[in-house]
Amino acid sequence: MGQRTLVVVPRPDGGFDCRYAHWGVTTDPFSGSRPLGRDWSGTAVCAELDAGYDRLLVAAARPRWYCVCWLDPTLTDPDDVVLARTDDPDRLRERWTEAKSRAVDAVARGTAPDAARAALLLGLARRADACHRADDASFLRDDG
Repeated sequence: MGQRTLVVVPRPDGGFDCRYAHWGVTTDPFSGSRPLGRDWSGTAVCAELDAGYDRLLVAAARPRWYCVCWLDPTLTDPDDVVLARTDDPDRLRERWTEAKSRAVDAVARGTAPDAARAALLLGLARRADACHRADDASFLRDDG
């Protein structure tokens, strides 16, 4: 199974170069990825992200990992994602997958989707170093 990763390289001029790695990346994000494009805007980077991605790596001087977490427990809106900053993406992804499965099951048993989504987001906020909406590109420059 793939581990779709978007590798984002900040440019000094304010744009971003983007790369795609189907099998994820390790210590060298460039050897295992292929170019997607040069000089993307922050808005374009955010528009690329959906539930089809597992991770995002901002390959800056201080690399930052994010898990792309699909919040929609009805599995109908692939754009309903949040980015969870973590130094251990494998562990966060494992916990997220379990929590998401429980939320989908709860909705199937009658829990309101909005309640299940809110619980997912709250649990993620407790486990991640930071959470960012996928429509706010500020995390690409400064993780605060």
